[in-house]
Amino acid sequence: MNFRKYLTPVLHILAWIVVYFLPDLLFEVPTGPVLLVKRNLYFILVFFFFYLNYFVLVPRFLLHKKQVLFALTVILALVFSYYVNDVVMQRTREKYRQNTKATTNKQHSAKALRHMKMRRERYRHAENAGTVVIVLMGFFISTITRETREWYHQEKEWKEMEKQHLIAELSFLKSQVNPHFLFNSLNGIYALAIKKSDKTPDAVLQLSDLMRHMLYESDRAEVEMEKEVEYLKNYIQLQRLRMPPKAQVSFEVEGNISGKMIAPMLFIPFIENAFKHGVDAEGATIRIKMQVKGNILTFDVMNRASKAKSKDPSSGIGLVNVRKRLDLLYGEKYQLDYKESNGNFVVHLQLNLQA
Repeated sequence: MNFRKYLTPVLHILAWIVVYFLPDLLFEVPTGPVLLVKRNLYFILVFFFFYLNYFVLVPRFLLHKKQVLFALTVILALVFSYYVNDVVMQRTREKYRQNTKATTNKQHSAKALRHMKMRRERYRHAENAGTVVIVLMGFFISTITRETREWYHQEKEWKEMEKQHLIAELSFLKSQVNPHFLFNSLNGIYALAIKKSDKTPDAVLQLSDLMRHMLYESDRAEVEMEKEVEYLKNYIQLQRLRMPPKAQVSFEVEGNISGKMIAPMLFIPFIENAFKHGVDAEGATIRIKMQVKGNILTFDVMNRASKAKSKDPSSGIGLVNVRKRLDLLYGEKYQLDYKESNGNFVVHLQLNLQA
């Protein structure tokens, strides 16, 4: 049973019980048939106009920017409350005054009766005005309550829309990573095949292992860091197969990565970029280091800067892609810098794993 759908009605019922009996709890309220009618009339008027405003006036007028119609309706409701209170209370007092009216006329002079009548008129108008004030307070509370509810639901809808947009954008960005990765890997295997290298079968098998990881792990929001590190090692091993003999590649992992979770495919664009632009006929020097201290991860990649400008239209897609993914997943809880320094291209990424 879903109890949440009953929560709002129960809270409303409890609130009205408190409203009705609060005067008895706070003050010594005088008793009597006239006062009981007056109290019940106040309650009925406030109750009626509270929900008329809550379910009809605010949704149809105020939330649709029809403030003039809303104001006119409230004024009519206040005038109605004034005259209903006047009629009901006058008739109630007449009913309970009939038995004492004859005695009162005999005991008081005409002048005294006029004064009594004037006092009654003043009290009558003050009482009616008090009713208007109480009903107006009901309108005010009802309006605030309904607008707060609408604001809460609107915020909830916006957050849900943002969430769906985020999921769609992340899916799109991840779908870009896979073809980009596959494109670069196949280029490397193609180069081996052209040379009729004996390493080609091993490269194809290595690529198969990488594709298996991409198919079964990359669709998840987060993966175990041990699996992601193993994936990076396999990718590096695949790239080594097509590198010149003098190439120097190192991959270090420091700190405890056990139990840590990370968004999949975040690091591969940096490593792809290093192998794509940092390898030439003379060889390569590529250093990759991952370090975990507590919940802070740092990832550094250094490779020789390419002297020739790439004409490949896909060049740079990976770095732009990964920055967008970092923005969506980690917000302000990451830092990414890349630059050329002393003939090397250096990437530094730091992020909070608890983001």
